[in-house]
Amino acid sequence: MSSFMDLRDWGMEMARLAEEFTAGFEAVHGYPSGAHTVCTVPAAGGTVSAAALARQDVADPLLEYYSHLGSVELPDLGTGIWIDDASSLTAQVEAGNYPNRLTGAVDDTVSVFATDGGGGMYALSHTTGYVYHLTAGALTGNCYDLDETGYSTAAEDLWSFLDQLHARLAAAVEAQRAVLREEHGR
Repeated sequence: MSSFMDLRDWGMEMARLAEEFTAGFEAVHGYPSGAHTVCTVPAAGGTVSAAALARQDVADPLLEYYSHLGSVELPDLGTGIWIDDASSLTAQVEAGNYPNRLTGAVDDTVSVFATDGGGGMYALSHTTGYVYHLTAGALTGNCYDLDETGYSTAAEDLWSFLDQLHARLAAAVEAQRAVLREEHGR
């Protein structure tokens, strides 16, 4: 990861920012926020989670992620983002709700690991490492058929995606601080 020593540091900093974002949200926006959480997992639990996901053919960088972290829920950050915890990801894959193949505009093997508030999914490529934002396509079995406008590349890799998420949350917290300073004449 570029700006954090490790995933635990990222998780702790994100949890701190999520708490501050939630605390100032209603004063700035006029309505209560959703629950914003960033979960770490104990070392033993992370090892078990990563092993279970490896049996599901989940991309290697996600195995590292899930060996340290669990769910991330940021419903009020933009349209929202929800990174599944390991057991939810396993359940989604087993239920056939998440594709593991992209066809059409992109031909790739992927691991879906997160969703947004608009029905889109975030998927990590097994071949390029890119994180795709899948916004429109047809799910048939384990394949998701995309046209040219049904996806974008959200990040070059999982670590860049996590850094971007941190930057977005930090900017939202700073924007709230600025509004609150202005309201209190500071």
